[in-house]
Amino acid sequence: MSIIPHSFLFRHSIALPELTEIPHKRGRLLNLPESALLPNLSLEKKSGQWGKLKLAWNKEGLGIGIKVDQKQHPTTTTEHFQIWIDTRDTKTIHRANRYCHLFEFHPVGKAGKQQKPVCSQLPINRAQSDAPTCDLSEIKLWSKVNSAGYELEAWLPASVLYGFDPAAYPQLGFYYAISDSELGEQFMTVGQEFPYGQDPSLWTTIRLGD
Repeated sequence: MSIIPHSFLFRHSIALPELTEIPHKRGRLLNLPESALLPNLSLEKKSGQWGKLKLAWNKEGLGIGIKVDQKQHPTTTTEHFQIWIDTRDTKTIHRANRYCHLFEFHPVGKAGKQQKPVCSQLPINRAQSDAPTCDLSEIKLWSKVNSAGYELEAWLPASVLYGFDPAAYPQLGFYYAISDSELGEQFMTVGQEFPYGQDPSLWTTIRLGD
């Protein structure tokens, strides 16, 4: 058995589609195409990937969609996923700076808001400096819950992503982790054996504009 996970041996770079029409003003918020689907970078068997994440962008911001459809029990308030974004994609630092963001999403909220998705901005552990606190009301959310799981879509406008400037900096650092009370955890690449939650050098590069 390898001491180092196979996914740690690669540095990935993913080109995202540019969709000028998102977010939609009516109906579903994003409805991202299959071309926005992120590949399985953990090198686990496809059957182990129970969460599907899609990303797309335009000069106004970043669109994120997640779908979990292998549940056998109801979706609860504990289900959530987190994303880390570095608007400078700096791979030479091991502690987050003001360009690094952490957001947490829940497909359903707490008592009284069961069918409404929620989002929060969290500090990154051991960060040299924190990203500015954003106005969460500017983030648009959409979710749908069914017997097999849920779908959640989020639109992060440039105003909530400090340093977001695709023309000058056409690459972002990105990482995600999904947590489910029934299905467990799913990571973009490496798991809990590495400090992905605080080390931007472990995040994947996503390319804007090509």
